[in-house]
Amino acid sequence: MNDATDPALGWLSLIDGEPWTAKESDTLQSRLWSLLEKQINRKTQGDSTSLRVEEVADLMESITFTLATHLRENGLPNRTLLTGNINSLFSAAQKTLLRILDETRQLYELALRTVIPLRSRSLRDTVRGMRAFFETYDVRLLAQHIPAEIDYQLCRPVPDSMLGVCYIREYLHRLLIENELIIRFDPRRVVALLRRSCPDYGELLVNLYEPVAANVIGLSLLGGGETLLEILSMQGEQIRDLLARKTFNEAQALLQGAAQDACQHLSITSVASKRYLAEAAEAFYPRIVASPEGFRGVFSVVTQLV
Repeated sequence: MNDATDPALGWLSLIDGEPWTAKESDTLQSRLWSLLEKQINRKTQGDSTSLRVEEVADLMESITFTLATHLRENGLPNRTLLTGNINSLFSAAQKTLLRILDETRQLYELALRTVIPLRSRSLRDTVRGMRAFFETYDVRLLAQHIPAEIDYQLCRPVPDSMLGVCYIREYLHRLLIENELIIRFDPRRVVALLRRSCPDYGELLVNLYEPVAANVIGLSLLGGGETLLEILSMQGEQIRDLLARKTFNEAQALLQGAAQDACQHLSITSVASKRYLAEAAEAFYPRIVASPEGFRGVFSVVTQLV
């Protein structure tokens, strides 16, 4: 393994930016192969000839994912893998994944208790179906796999670079952040907003947070009244004109400030939730100013306030 981009390094190359030397790569390859042999024996109970090439590759990816997750979670450099007992390190890494799995299970139980589907089939089915992950996830041999069907689309998707239980943990974190905003409002107002935004939202793969966040940001820019969740067409034009007069950096700062103000008005104190809303707000900017009617693609407008 003389190339630092060798697939066997995979996730490990993401831990720090320094390239592996040829000698380090060879040493790491030898250590990984020793782990692979043990994992093959565990999977086949000694009959290694029964494994396909694809299955062996899966086992190696699981090993590198497990080790990389352990290093990242504990702030360790990847060169930690070159010293000490690799078997002990791998055992510690699997315990790290078990800890993450336990944290993720607690997040899931919280989601089951608190997430309100608001007639969204994809959200309801995704939350219910995620139980299959905890029933079938193989943390020992296939730690990078995600044995669950996740149809519901988040406003800020989880990066593709996350796999296994790390993906599920981050997905649940973001889902709970989105739900934290939605439950601040009268469900009838939220449903009315969603129907204005997309009449068939309940049957489609539509994110519930984004339309709510958009109107919250818009109303915050106008000075408040976020709990109404209603923006007149005239107000949408005012927001567009306000942002269009600003430079890009000024507009972004304005939107970030609106997100902070909205969180304060809605008693949202979590740093992660504030950042999430601010990032969503920043993403609205180009769509709002793209054309004279661009705001209609962002805000769910009403003809009159109820």
